[in-house]
Amino acid sequence: MLFVEALTTLLDADERFEVVGTATTGREAVQQASEASADVVLMDMSMPVLDGVAATRRLLAARPELRVIALSGHTDALSHTAALEAGAAEYVEKSGALEQLTETILRVAGRPA
Repeated sequence: MLFVEALTTLLDADERFEVVGTATTGREAVQQASEASADVVLMDMSMPVLDGVAATRRLLAARPELRVIALSGHTDALSHTAALEAGAAEYVEKSGALEQLTETILRVAGRPA
Protein backbone atom coordinates (compact mmCIF):
# COMPACT_ATOMS: atom_id res chain seq x y z
CA MET A 1 0.00 0.00 0.00
CA LEU A 2 2.97 2.31 0.56
CA PHE A 3 3.77 2.36 -3.16
CA VAL A 4 0.16 3.24 -4.05
CA GLU A 5 -0.02 6.00 -1.45
CA ALA A 6 3.31 7.50 -2.51
CA LEU A 7 2.43 7.37 -6.21
CA THR A 8 -1.02 8.86 -5.57
CA THR A 9 0.52 11.72 -3.59
CA LEU A 10 3.08 12.44 -6.30
CA LEU A 11 0.57 12.36 -9.15
CA ASP A 12 -1.99 14.44 -7.21
CA ALA A 13 0.69 17.10 -6.69
CA ASP A 14 1.18 17.34 -10.48
CA GLU A 15 -1.50 19.59 -11.99
CA ARG A 16 -1.46 17.57 -15.23
CA PHE A 17 -3.09 14.60 -13.49
CA GLU A 18 -6.20 13.81 -11.49
CA VAL A 19 -6.27 10.57 -9.52
CA VAL A 20 -9.86 9.34 -9.54
CA GLY A 21 -9.37 6.18 -7.48
CA THR A 22 -7.07 3.53 -6.11
CA ALA A 23 -7.54 -0.19 -5.54
CA THR A 24 -5.82 -2.86 -3.48
CA THR A 25 -6.97 -5.93 -5.44
CA GLY A 26 -7.36 -6.69 -9.11
CA ARG A 27 -11.09 -7.21 -8.72
CA GLU A 28 -11.42 -3.81 -7.02
CA ALA A 29 -9.34 -2.21 -9.79
CA VAL A 30 -11.63 -3.57 -12.50
CA GLN A 31 -14.74 -2.42 -10.65
CA GLN A 32 -13.45 1.08 -9.93
CA ALA A 33 -11.94 1.65 -13.36
CA SER A 34 -15.13 0.43 -15.04
CA GLU A 35 -17.10 3.09 -13.19
CA ALA A 36 -14.58 5.96 -13.09
CA SER A 37 -14.14 8.69 -15.66
CA ALA A 38 -10.49 7.77 -16.18
CA ASP A 39 -8.62 8.01 -19.47
CA VAL A 40 -5.61 6.00 -18.27
CA VAL A 41 -5.37 3.25 -15.66
CA LEU A 42 -2.11 2.39 -13.91
CA MET A 43 -2.44 -1.35 -13.30
CA ASP A 44 -0.13 -3.10 -10.86
CA MET A 45 0.69 -6.51 -12.29
CA SER A 46 1.06 -8.12 -8.84
CA MET A 47 -2.23 -7.71 -6.99
CA PRO A 48 -4.13 -10.17 -4.84
CA VAL A 49 -7.51 -11.72 -5.76
CA LEU A 50 -7.03 -11.03 -9.49
CA ASP A 51 -3.58 -10.37 -10.91
CA GLY A 52 -2.86 -7.40 -13.13
CA VAL A 53 -2.83 -9.39 -16.38
CA ALA A 54 -6.30 -10.85 -15.75
CA ALA A 55 -7.58 -7.53 -14.43
CA THR A 56 -6.32 -5.74 -17.55
CA ARG A 57 -8.10 -8.25 -19.80
CA ARG A 58 -11.38 -7.88 -17.89
CA LEU A 59 -11.18 -4.12 -17.75
CA LEU A 60 -10.48 -3.72 -21.45
CA ALA A 61 -13.27 -6.15 -22.32
CA ALA A 62 -15.66 -3.83 -20.45
CA ARG A 63 -14.09 -0.51 -21.54
CA PRO A 64 -11.95 -1.02 -24.65
CA GLU A 65 -11.36 2.74 -25.01
CA LEU A 66 -9.35 2.85 -21.77
CA ARG A 67 -5.59 2.93 -21.93
CA VAL A 68 -3.83 0.71 -19.39
CA ILE A 69 -0.24 1.15 -18.28
CA ALA A 70 1.16 -1.96 -16.61
CA LEU A 71 3.27 -1.25 -13.53
CA SER A 72 5.53 -4.00 -12.30
CA GLY A 73 8.46 -4.77 -10.10
CA HIS A 74 9.37 -7.57 -12.52
CA THR A 75 11.98 -6.83 -15.15
CA ASP A 76 11.79 -10.06 -17.13
CA ALA A 77 10.61 -10.26 -20.73
CA LEU A 78 7.87 -12.78 -19.91
CA SER A 79 6.10 -10.35 -17.54
CA HIS A 80 6.46 -7.54 -20.05
CA THR A 81 5.03 -9.67 -22.86
CA ALA A 82 2.14 -10.97 -20.74
CA ALA A 83 1.06 -7.43 -19.85
CA LEU A 84 1.17 -6.23 -23.45
CA GLU A 85 -0.65 -9.33 -24.71
CA ALA A 86 -3.39 -8.62 -22.14
CA GLY A 87 -3.87 -5.24 -23.81
CA ALA A 88 -1.68 -2.86 -21.81
CA ALA A 89 -0.54 0.09 -23.91
CA GLU A 90 2.79 0.31 -22.09
CA TYR A 91 4.83 -1.50 -19.45
CA VAL A 92 6.69 0.53 -16.82
CA GLU A 93 8.98 -0.93 -14.19
CA LYS A 94 8.40 0.32 -10.65
CA SER A 95 12.13 0.90 -10.28
CA GLY A 96 12.01 3.52 -13.04
CA ALA A 97 12.02 7.27 -12.54
CA LEU A 98 8.81 9.18 -11.84
CA GLU A 99 9.53 11.35 -14.88
CA GLN A 100 9.50 8.23 -17.08
CA LEU A 101 6.09 7.27 -15.69
CA THR A 102 4.59 10.74 -16.09
CA GLU A 103 5.86 10.97 -19.67
CA THR A 104 4.38 7.55 -20.40
CA ILE A 105 1.00 8.55 -18.93
CA LEU A 106 0.90 11.71 -21.05
CA ARG A 107 1.96 9.87 -24.21
CA VAL A 108 -0.60 7.09 -23.70
CA ALA A 109 -3.32 9.69 -22.99
CA GLY A 110 -2.36 11.54 -26.18
CA ARG A 111 -1.45 14.72 -24.32
CA PRO A 112 1.61 16.93 -24.73
CA ALA A 113 4.31 16.58 -22.09
